[in-house]
Amino acid sequence: MRKSLKLFILLLLLGPVYAFAQSSRVTGKVTGVDNQGLPGVNVQISGTTLGTATDASGNFSLNAASNASLVFSNIGYASQTIPVNGRSVINVQLVEDLKTLNEVVVVGYGSQRKTDVTGALTAISTKEFAQQPVTRLDQVLQGRAAGVQVTQTNGAPGGDARIRIRGANSVLGSNNPLYIVDGYVGADFNFVNPSDIETIQVLKDAASTSIYGSRGANGVVIITTKKGARGLKVSYEGQFSVAQNIKRYDVLPAGEFAEIVNARATATGSNLPFTAAQIADFKQNGGTDWQSLVFRNGGGQQHQVTVSGGGDKTTYLISGNFLDQNGIVNNSGFKRYILRTNLNTKVNEKLSFRVNLWGTQSKNHNTLDGGAIVQALAWAPTTPAYGTDGQPTFTDPIGSVYRNPLDYLYDQSIDAKRASLNINGGLNYKLPIKGLSVDLQYAVNYLDIQNLNFTGKRLSNNVPNASRYSSEQVTLQNTNTLNYDLKVGNHSLNAVAVLETQQFTDRNFTASASGLRFPQLGYDNIGGNTAATVGSAYQKWTLLSLLGRVNYAYKDKYLLTAAVRRDGSSKFSAANRYSVFPSVALGWRLSEEDFIKNLGVFSNLKLRGSWGMTGSQAINPYATLSTYGTTVVAFNNSAASAGVILGNPGNPDLKWETTKQTDVGLEMEFWNGRLRVEADYFKKNTTDLLLNVAIPSYAGGGTQYRNVGEIMNKGFEFSIGGTPIDQGGFRWETNLNFSTLKNQVLNLGGLPRLGTGTGVGAGMSTTNEFMLMPGEPLGSYWGLKYLGTWKPNEADQAAKQGRVPGDPHYQDLNGDNTITTDDFQIIGRAFPKATGGWNNTFTYKGLTLNLFFNGVFGVDKLNYTRAAALSGSGDARQFILSEIRDYYRPGNETSDVPAFTKTYQPFTQSSRFLEDGSFVRLKNVSLSYNIPNGFLRNKGTIRVFASATNLLTITKYKGPDPESARVGSSTDTAIGIDYGSYPNAKTYTFGINLGF
Repeated sequence: MRKSLKLFILLLLLGPVYAFAQSSRVTGKVTGVDNQGLPGVNVQISGTTLGTATDASGNFSLNAASNASLVFSNIGYASQTIPVNGRSVINVQLVEDLKTLNEVVVVGYGSQRKTDVTGALTAISTKEFAQQPVTRLDQVLQGRAAGVQVTQTNGAPGGDARIRIRGANSVLGSNNPLYIVDGYVGADFNFVNPSDIETIQVLKDAASTSIYGSRGANGVVIITTKKGARGLKVSYEGQFSVAQNIKRYDVLPAGEFAEIVNARATATGSNLPFTAAQIADFKQNGGTDWQSLVFRNGGGQQHQVTVSGGGDKTTYLISGNFLDQNGIVNNSGFKRYILRTNLNTKVNEKLSFRVNLWGTQSKNHNTLDGGAIVQALAWAPTTPAYGTDGQPTFTDPIGSVYRNPLDYLYDQSIDAKRASLNINGGLNYKLPIKGLSVDLQYAVNYLDIQNLNFTGKRLSNNVPNASRYSSEQVTLQNTNTLNYDLKVGNHSLNAVAVLETQQFTDRNFTASASGLRFPQLGYDNIGGNTAATVGSAYQKWTLLSLLGRVNYAYKDKYLLTAAVRRDGSSKFSAANRYSVFPSVALGWRLSEEDFIKNLGVFSNLKLRGSWGMTGSQAINPYATLSTYGTTVVAFNNSAASAGVILGNPGNPDLKWETTKQTDVGLEMEFWNGRLRVEADYFKKNTTDLLLNVAIPSYAGGGTQYRNVGEIMNKGFEFSIGGTPIDQGGFRWETNLNFSTLKNQVLNLGGLPRLGTGTGVGAGMSTTNEFMLMPGEPLGSYWGLKYLGTWKPNEADQAAKQGRVPGDPHYQDLNGDNTITTDDFQIIGRAFPKATGGWNNTFTYKGLTLNLFFNGVFGVDKLNYTRAAALSGSGDARQFILSEIRDYYRPGNETSDVPAFTKTYQPFTQSSRFLEDGSFVRLKNVSLSYNIPNGFLRNKGTIRVFASATNLLTITKYKGPDPESARVGSSTDTAIGIDYGSYPNAKTYTFGINLGF
């Protein structure tokens, strides 16, 4: 047995050597239509990973068997496969490829030629991000598609991202796009490994998204993963990164801080907290740099192994990915494991099977709470970090009233664990009728959620507590598709009919306890406690859908697409359960008209327009039903008795939110796709808006879901891309996109306004930070307008409000000489007016340089982090930031930084701390080098690369990161507040790619 095994291993090792020995040297030259040599052309031995590339003159040389075939390929040219047939010299002339005209893109429940598409669709090629160290789908989408806004709200590893396509439609519901992965509807983009992606299509207008009916109102992202191919291929990619702060707040050194504190005490008639000797000591020896204790240099690693192969009938791909990242905030990090298997079998010319299986597991650790960041700008630099006992100092006598920043780092654990398994399989059969085929697909998705929290003795005032939330979610999907293709003369027709069902169930359990007897065990043993609560819940919803679509083309220049979908949701009562979502789109390929062809300018020119309806079921599964709650009541001074009371009343008349969208677009291509331009104008109105309306107390009180209100989104989208330079071995590919957006609430069902808040600004906000009002966009900031400081010539007017020159001056809207919530108004907007991205790839021989910029324009951010450190009131009792040096005082009466007075009264919820959050960012710069194939004797490929992310940011925002915010992606009515937000990091990555 052992001898046989040794012989087998020896044969495996000698096999390639024997094959290599049978090969001979083949040389040649590759030219273009102008007979000039083409550099950088891939020359690969068919069925293997062996190959080379042409030099600057178009010459190549490699070893190949006499019966092998060589595949010649290059971007912009049609590939050619040429048998060697024992020859030692092979010269090839490549012709330009019109593939941009024949490119096939994935649309809902099928595919089309890109030139036949009548809707607004953006295809993102994998080569656009191949040079960048992306780890998640949001990093792939950011800045690469017009009309798609991606905001990394939480810069922590594995942090939350807000993705919006053409604005936001809903107040109560999620405005996240719908994600389709290999036909599975409703996938989680966090579980998609970018290295497994083959194609990405972003569907934006109603003609494209209405095929998904009640789920397509926020746009659709369709992802197809890679599949195996004939022959064995093995690849490995390893990345190692170092991360650091983009910027930190400029704070006062300890000595100067002590002087400012004393100056304030003198101005307000208080005792001086610091002696002259103490100040001198601080100036000589310094104090505590709290930001340095909270932040660190983070880093991480990522490893990807992919094995693919197969024969004529069966192909497979197996990939594994491991990601481990340490955040730039101490004791924070993220780990993720992804395993994918794709199997495809072609039984015969009519029948084929496919099975896709992927599993993921991830863990976020301490990436959600911002307490440490806030307190690092609240604790005084004159307070030591540790006491004489070696423990973190428990209280700050000068600065914050809260715990030490170190306690927020090490005396709590906030862990979010996710484990998911998806099995997606199907078969496709070509029926006896020509052009008719049926596709059956089944999918099962299992998601296990574990949210685990622990707070130790120090943060809990010696009452340690912990909680666990466990949820098991199962989604079942069945999609049955009938597809018919017909081409007769100048007419071509594609028809699709689909019956789809989906079922979702969620069973969850919650347990929380305080007064833990064994706090050292954290959330893993909450049984020993002094008080505990438990709860459980169950929910289920089902969706039944029927849909049909027809694509018709005449002479490949007059295009028509019509679709209709009927959805039935268990979330609504029987009377409103079903809704119909139609759409129609027209296209005219002017480039096929003789009067355009004769111009000799366009390789493609298409005018298109569309109209359609989509919907949203933005309610919980039981919103139409009245709820009940529990209570405890004592009757006649007797013992307390448990009881049941009526909760929020249901509304059986609830129906779908409906979005109607109109789109007009123009597509142009010049010089066989060398230059591409696309422009769109869109407008969409969402009616029957689902809102949670307060019920008067005389009617029972509480809140009730109702269909009231309307929201509008409209804007322009523009993109231009191409290859400006491609000669002498140098190639420059560029893609630029820019989009505008106007979001506006049109009505609220008769309500003049509706306040919404975040809960993140406890102690900072006087009332709701945001206000929904007709005529204003979602995310409108509600606060006081800051007019600077009262100046000496305004002393009399200031006195009417009980203020003196140097005090903060706010606009008194009602003129009652008192600043209250009656003086609040719209002071800013958190929705950006425009976004853009610019991707550039420069290639010379084996070197590739990639520069990627993205930008956000016309957006405001409420900087509560800065407000807390510069208000000198409330939880943070002193001024920490260096801006305070410019405070109002004799000789500096022009300053708008308030003075130290006894009448000082700041309002942090004001335009004083509302900042311009616009920015342009060099999101990524990467340099890679493909080592010549001869290094591995043409048996493999090696690519080494170095990359920098968030290298340069141009912004007026005073915080460390204009992109991050404390509020996640779950809402669009309250966004953009920065209060201890986890900032994005500047990251340097080094890696290697190996292919065999």
